[in-house]
Amino acid sequence: MIIKQLNIYGFGRWIDQQIDIQNPLQVVYGPNEAGKSTIIAFIKGILFGFTDKKHSIHGQYQPKGNAPYGGEIIFSVDDHDYKLVRIGLKYGGTVKFYDLDADTELTDEDYEELISPIDRTAYDQLFYFGSVDQGELYKMGRDELRMRIQSIGVAGAGEWMALQADLDKQSAKLYAPRGRTKTINVQIAEYKALGKQVTDAKEDFPKYQQLQAALKGKRESLVKLQTTLKENDHELDEKRHIQTVLPLVNQLSQYDNLKASQLKKGFSNDDLNTFNQLNLQVDNLKQQLAEKQQGIDKLAAQLSVSPAQQFYEDHRDVINQLGEQLPEERKRALQIEMTVNQFAETQQQIDEKSSLVQKNDQGHLPKVFDMATFTQVNELLRDRQNLSDKLADLKDNEHRRTQQASQSNKQGGTVIWYGAAIALVVAAFLLNSTSFGWIGYVLAIVSAVWGWYSAKKSPVAAPVQNTDDPARLKNQLAQIEDNISKIRNQFELQGVDESDWISIQGPLQQILDLKTNYQKQKTALAVTQDQYNHYLEKWQFAGDWLKFDQTRYSETIETINTTVQHWQELSDVYHRKKLALDEAQKSIQTVQSKFTQSTEAKSKFLAERGIQSDEAFKASVETQTELSNRLRRKADLEKQIEAANVQIPKDIDQYRLDDDIKDMSAKTRQIRNQVDDLNREATQINTEIEGLVKNGKYYDLRQSLANKQTEIVENVQKYFALKLSSEWIQSVLDIASKGRLPKTLELAKKYFATLTDGAYKEIIFKNEISVVRNDDVHFPINELSTGTLEQLYLALIFSMSVGFSDQYPMPIMIDDGFVNFDKDRKAAAGKMLQQISEKTQVIYFTANLDGNNDGQLVLDLNKL
Repeated sequence: MIIKQLNIYGFGRWIDQQIDIQNPLQVVYGPNEAGKSTIIAFIKGILFGFTDKKHSIHGQYQPKGNAPYGGEIIFSVDDHDYKLVRIGLKYGGTVKFYDLDADTELTDEDYEELISPIDRTAYDQLFYFGSVDQGELYKMGRDELRMRIQSIGVAGAGEWMALQADLDKQSAKLYAPRGRTKTINVQIAEYKALGKQVTDAKEDFPKYQQLQAALKGKRESLVKLQTTLKENDHELDEKRHIQTVLPLVNQLSQYDNLKASQLKKGFSNDDLNTFNQLNLQVDNLKQQLAEKQQGIDKLAAQLSVSPAQQFYEDHRDVINQLGEQLPEERKRALQIEMTVNQFAETQQQIDEKSSLVQKNDQGHLPKVFDMATFTQVNELLRDRQNLSDKLADLKDNEHRRTQQASQSNKQGGTVIWYGAAIALVVAAFLLNSTSFGWIGYVLAIVSAVWGWYSAKKSPVAAPVQNTDDPARLKNQLAQIEDNISKIRNQFELQGVDESDWISIQGPLQQILDLKTNYQKQKTALAVTQDQYNHYLEKWQFAGDWLKFDQTRYSETIETINTTVQHWQELSDVYHRKKLALDEAQKSIQTVQSKFTQSTEAKSKFLAERGIQSDEAFKASVETQTELSNRLRRKADLEKQIEAANVQIPKDIDQYRLDDDIKDMSAKTRQIRNQVDDLNREATQINTEIEGLVKNGKYYDLRQSLANKQTEIVENVQKYFALKLSSEWIQSVLDIASKGRLPKTLELAKKYFATLTDGAYKEIIFKNEISVVRNDDVHFPINELSTGTLEQLYLALIFSMSVGFSDQYPMPIMIDDGFVNFDKDRKAAAGKMLQQISEKTQVIYFTANLDGNNDGQLVLDLNKL
């Protein structure tokens, strides 16, 4: 894949920007904050999808303004041009893929098939080089390198490698060619010992004493050799330590003429940040002034007074005072409407109750008895009944008339009293809502008790002679009838049955009470209506603005309330706008003051440094930054040398030191071999001694030997099964990954030699990586300098990238990967990049542009 053009619609600081990439090795230059990292994130986002907030370490690069998020990349694969468009953040962005040569739109699946199996993770591991993670490099061994290579394009590579590692682990526990503690190794040693025991079972005890003497001599020689070996190891470690630090001393000598006094004040990164902040403040305040002036103009245009609002302002106090009375007048209106409704209900009750009461001859309702009349009528009716009974009794014969009269008087009186009690109960029940109700109940009880007492007092057997004069009785009866007639006329009872006079008193009293209540409500309504009308008269000054029907009480109040609220709202809106305008005018004055202060602060900032323009200040900052980096490198070298805690002779010769280390290493290896030989010989002698001590019967030893042989055969079969399975998995993975691992290792060695200018000739991959210098000295990576370590990491990354470029030719991106390199190392890295760009595209982003770069290869972001 060769990227030819970037079209950025909106991504971070880049908006509507086209960037052409014309060279296989394209250098993209720009100072800090120029947008290099944004372009890298844009390319990755277009190729593999934009990340969500959770996985965006540096944010999602949202563009300012209304620019659409995303863009497009034009690239070629096998000399065939394509265009990939990705916009929006949802689900990584919406993808459109075009074949430019055929002028057709392809599907998302076509693009995935083209780029598969490379995803963002695989790309970062193989084709992207940023800062060196030393911890990751320290952990990288052959297996980790193989995992990275074979996990691309091989389905389930991780599971197969895990299975292979488990098989290797099991087989390693069984046997190692030079192992001593592994299962099969131990069994073989035991088998040899048993064989010797079988062979030497018949030897005499004197051999044991010879072996003990030989073992003692071996151990004494071993102690002497180990002491010598320890001394040599110590001396060799010191020389190797000096050898490691000596390149740092040589580098430090290059900075002898560099002093901190050469560094001017006022041009540091902090000063640059301060300058950028001042520029940003000036631009922001200038923009704020324009925006606030627009707001003031808009508010001033909106500030106007309507006729209704003017009327309210002219009568504000009166309207607000009357408006405060609206809740009370609303209650009064409701009270009037409820009273009117109650009038109708009360009249309906009067009509209903009147229909249940018997009318007189004129069709009117009789009048209600007062309490005295009620008692009088009750007594008159009772007395009339008694007199009528007495006159009837006088017509019978004397004896019978006497008995019957006596009996009649007793019984008649009792019946009358009982009848009166019943009538009083009925009247009291009907008149229970009046003050006569409880009196009726009392009179009823008294009448009933008196009737019972009268009946008990008169004996039945004793006849009483009736001595009443009939004429007198008739006169009394006539008088009673006259009184009843007067009452009939007084209370308009003509045509009403006398027996109903008492019973209708309850309903008549209720009707009278309802009419009285009706009249009271009418009087109260008149007062309330006068108050209501008086309140409405106060609004006559607003007759042109208030139109209502006074007979619609609540509706009228709500009309007034709505109109007042509308006036008040118009007034509130006007005053809010007026207040907003005043605040805006105060705010723009504050911003203008800040703008003046910021402009003066910037001018003072430049004047303090003797600088006249922004460009001159930036150039000075760049020069001082380079000087600061060199001073920082010098300080780092001094710290590393000091941390090494080693005394380096002034007249030391590098080549002589290397020869001494080489000779001493050979001598140390020879002594170590002698120690190993003595250890083996002493172990053999000790084994023989133990065999003689444990020597048993001859046939028992032969049986033990046969058993041991069987155990060894079983474990050997298991070991070969495990090894063959592991080798089969490795063969399958090698076939699937097309043998990239050997190719990657060879390229890594080649690139490492190029980067170090031939100082190192070999990279050894075991559990950890080590390197071999030209003088055959081995170094683990934790003993390498920072620059050499980064060269090794760069060689590994590029070897994997180039190893995959034949099948997955993705562009390589480097983000200031050589920041810690000196001039010679940068030149070697540039030479290597030229070699790599012949096979695949390389895009190198940097903030430090060397003078020896070809200007045609440089894309300067400042000129876009």
